[in-house]
Amino acid sequence: MCGCDEGVQEYPVSEATKKQEIASAFVNSSQSARAPYVVLVSIDGFRHDYAQRYGASHLLSFDVRAEGLIPSFPSKTFPNHYSIVTGLYPGNHGLVSNTFYDRSLGRIYEIGNRKEVEDPIWYKGKPIWALARAHGMVTASMMWVGTETPINGHYPTYYYKYNAGISHEDRVNTVVNWLLLPEEKRPHFITLYFSDTDDVGHEFGPDSEEIEKAVLKMNDVIGDLRTKLQDTGLPVQLVLVSDHGMKSFDVDRLIRLSELLPELPQGTVMTKSIPAMIYSSQKDFLDSCFDILSNDDRLDVYRKGNCPDHFHYRDDSRIGDLVIVPKPGFQISEQRDWVSGNSTHGYDPSATPDMNGIFYADGSFFRANHEIEAFENIHIYPLMAHILGLKFDTIDGDPEVLQWILK
Repeated sequence: MCGCDEGVQEYPVSEATKKQEIASAFVNSSQSARAPYVVLVSIDGFRHDYAQRYGASHLLSFDVRAEGLIPSFPSKTFPNHYSIVTGLYPGNHGLVSNTFYDRSLGRIYEIGNRKEVEDPIWYKGKPIWALARAHGMVTASMMWVGTETPINGHYPTYYYKYNAGISHEDRVNTVVNWLLLPEEKRPHFITLYFSDTDDVGHEFGPDSEEIEKAVLKMNDVIGDLRTKLQDTGLPVQLVLVSDHGMKSFDVDRLIRLSELLPELPQGTVMTKSIPAMIYSSQKDFLDSCFDILSNDDRLDVYRKGNCPDHFHYRDDSRIGDLVIVPKPGFQISEQRDWVSGNSTHGYDPSATPDMNGIFYADGSFFRANHEIEAFENIHIYPLMAHILGLKFDTIDGDPEVLQWILK
């Protein structure tokens, strides 16, 4: 039995987009074939207040709407996308920032370095597509952090490497076409990613006409996706999230660490994402840097192992010996002439409500017309696993937090 509307025809996509990666000829087990479907969508940098502020009608009509989605520290793209699909804090899943150093490997992870991004050595935990695979379930990904590498030995069954050039229409249509595949090949867990509001937010800021246009554009894209998912006739549960929000800063509030700190000793590494981190075996140098930075009221500095409890950012060897976090409204950069926008993210979410993202959920499993308080993004993983009937090992997320939004 197909389970989908026989009248629905495959949606058109460009010839280039048709060239997906297929990990194997893996098919659904008989039990997995009877499971419902979860489509997880991320709109990068979509701040918690954008939908209400700019009238994103499709988002505001979802069954479940949260006041916000609290990102894990640091409120950066790669750590939080991976937290959402592992149920682990960045301090536990390995991606401790967008850029960081691993002492044992002697290598730096940077999100723009394809070789490192596609190496499974960086990724801990069991992302939900790997969990599904272990249960005999087909999965698919139209881009998501971690899906381009064989974590736990496997990719999603169908996947795309990150490609900003794939149109919104092709992304949506590809997702829906996956759901029109024969039952044994049809993925039950699918990810879908858009970067629009992050790109525009960085360049023009969260109060700009440009971000309003980007929000309304994404509202139309999500409306199109919802309609096409409904037309399949399948029990699809749509979960819409973002990784973080966005906050403006003044360009005269740039912190140039090179002007504050002594020259780095040989063998010392400094990364300058948020948080900036210093890795060094030179105790005197670290003590000197700590003294200097702890007297700068534009930032907070912590020694490894002494970060605040709510960071969940203590023991991983990839965390620097010094962790440097700019206070809201400040930015760490060596630039002289700031050429990009004046908005960013990465700050402590507990001190910066503008870091909160979104959570919306729609489908037959969810209670209708429910507004809920903001919650941490690590709790989405057990919710999705429950819907799909997947049993998981110990994680940071709590299954009880979102259980009550289900019918």
